[in-house]
Amino acid sequence: MKYLLCIFTLITLSLQAQKSISGLPKKLAETSALILIDEEFYTLNDSGNEPSIYVFNKKGEIIHECIIKNAENYDWEALSYNGTHLFIGDIGNNNNNRKNLRIYKVIKEEVRSKLSAEATVINFEYEGQLDFPPEESERYFDAEAMVVKNDSIFIFTKNRTVPFDGVSRVYYVKETLEGKVEAKYLYDLRLKATHWMQESITDAHLCEDNLYLLTYAKVYWYRWIGAEFILQETYEFDNFTQKEGLTLDRKFFYITDEDESIISGGNHLYKLKR
Repeated sequence: MKYLLCIFTLITLSLQAQKSISGLPKKLAETSALILIDEEFYTLNDSGNEPSIYVFNKKGEIIHECIIKNAENYDWEALSYNGTHLFIGDIGNNNNNRKNLRIYKVIKEEVRSKLSAEATVINFEYEGQLDFPPEESERYFDAEAMVVKNDSIFIFTKNRTVPFDGVSRVYYVKETLEGKVEAKYLYDLRLKATHWMQESITDAHLCEDNLYLLTYAKVYWYRWIGAEFILQETYEFDNFTQKEGLTLDRKFFYITDEDESIISGGNHLYKLKR
């Protein structure tokens, strides 16, 4: 999997203006992922909410809702798209103690056109996790971000270690599998060891050779050059909210944040110039 090897280069941070283009309805108060398809946004809410995918427009208006019939929203945190299927990551694991991690695979056209759809289910566990939960210094098994490339789903974990060391572990599973599988460890992605609220990855977006990683404070942009991903730019936000959804078009990043937040504010759709 050499195409996912990432390294850091030292660059100057670029502070970019962030603009709220719409509020979101209360039904999306815990929006935790974001995909842009044909000028429409797809999202989902996290733990304890309905097992639904919502479609909304740039005015923040919900235009469609599809319930995933054979799914439970234990802690949905990620949404990815490969051109045919949507992949729902039930991968939130704040306490690092879950034994029921799942990815749901559902046909995008069914989600957009029907009120309910049925998913293929991938149940998985992380390679190397022996304790539930592990010691605080080894809590690398929460996750809120994943991307799909070729036939693999790549999961970027959200660091919960104490003390915080900035490491996101990257795991992958084959998207063609069903039943119970093992998510294979690939490598460590090292962000700054400042604080989990600044450097923990909450969403990811892959576009051809470009990888974008979201935290509450930043977007990291990498480009595949030669035989590795090289850091191109870091975009810092001009406010600090619980940002958990990231997607983009040719000109802008689009970002959503939660309303019921550990930080003040939220429940908006933002755009940020690339």
